[in-house]
Amino acid sequence: MNYVVTDNAKTELVSLVETTYGEAILTMQRGEEEKELVIANTGLSEVVYESSVDYYLDNLGWSQEQFDDYWENGGEDKEIDNYVDGTVEYYDDWSTWEELNW
Repeated sequence: MNYVVTDNAKTELVSLVETTYGEAILTMQRGEEEKELVIANTGLSEVVYESSVDYYLDNLGWSQEQFDDYWENGGEDKEIDNYVDGTVEYYDDWSTWEELNW
């Protein structure tokens, strides 16, 4: 007999907490199991800013002024949401979820 194991569990965001030390700690849940992951050591905004500014200036050819205007008018929140969503999505299967056990 062949048995097929199906995985209906989905990784979901439980919380995102920034400590006074600047750490951003993401808590995710998959099934009944919860795990924490530090996604920034010096402030989430700074980590996301660095990757975003590189992308928009280098890949899309924006000027620093264009990016600053975007960042200050809702872009910061949008990019942080995308970063967190992308991290949760990355851990949305058992193989990557198990990486968090080290």
